[in-house]
Amino acid sequence: MKVTGQQPAVLQDIKGGQRKEADQAHLKDGPPSADDSVKTTSFAMDKLKLRISAEPEVRSEKVAELKAQIKSGEYQVDPQKLAGNMLLDSLREDTV
Repeated sequence: MKVTGQQPAVLQDIKGGQRKEADQAHLKDGPPSADDSVKTTSFAMDKLKLRISAEPEVRSEKVAELKAQIKSGEYQVDPQKLAGNMLLDSLREDTV
């Protein structure tokens, strides 16, 4: 852009008013659309997917710990806790 010290050109508005070029350029672009937010949301989702995919699906430390407990006979199941979790899972499946 060349700086000349001149005032910006004035354009004639449809209703007979006057607008500066900067205002007229804004009207061409229009306000942000829903498509803009979809692009932003899509970008954010892609970043989250990358972070999730970088995490191991199986917690190998926890698996090794449980295997060792089972092998040594130390692993104990709390039947009340197991039954409660099974019921909660069942209720969640019915509501989803």
